[in-house]
Amino acid sequence: MKLVVMTQSQKSDTEIASIIQMFEAGLETLHVRKNRFSTQQLDDYINEIPSHFHNRIIIHSHHRLALKYNLKGCHFTSTHLKRKFQLWWNTKMIYLRKPKLVKTISHNKVAELYEDQKIKTDYCFLGTMFNNISGELNTGYYPETVRAAIQKSEKKIFARGGVNEKSVELAYQLGFYGIALYGLLWQSTSPFEKYIQFIRYCKDKNIPIE
Repeated sequence: MKLVVMTQSQKSDTEIASIIQMFEAGLETLHVRKNRFSTQQLDDYINEIPSHFHNRIIIHSHHRLALKYNLKGCHFTSTHLKRKFQLWWNTKMIYLRKPKLVKTISHNKVAELYEDQKIKTDYCFLGTMFNNISGELNTGYYPETVRAAIQKSEKKIFARGGVNEKSVELAYQLGFYGIALYGLLWQSTSPFEKYIQFIRYCKDKNIPIE
């Protein structure tokens, strides 16, 4: 399974240092989810990360910054998808100049995976998928429907929400293309240590993570 990390919405004092350590340890994709940041704040945030890691960053807002920096891609939120003309214009302008940028979106319901997408994406997220404590699927998700959607929707789907040591094996068994780490890391006082512990746990359990 592929592994991506999502940032928290607010910035902590040690966040950038933790992210750099994760990149140094092999993290391939970081989703920067700072929807309350101004364009300048997000610009400053990206600028704090060494430029040789910029091509591993996908931003969730202020997409025009993808024209300034050598980023990996853009995530389109439900707000973006509701602004149809603005979505069309921004995607047209940005992707004409940088056609190889990755595009991603999120879904909250399995049924949405079968619907026609407003934009062509490289992969999508589904969730909040797991219960943080039990590691089981949250209410409204069933193994049969999730597994069928993964197999029949022809989409690359990442499990989002509640991914930790208790739920990662179930995510693997269901056939998810990837997983997104979020709360497990940022609710810890040592996000990088948690990241390394999770990678080692998956390795010990023979759960392929890349």
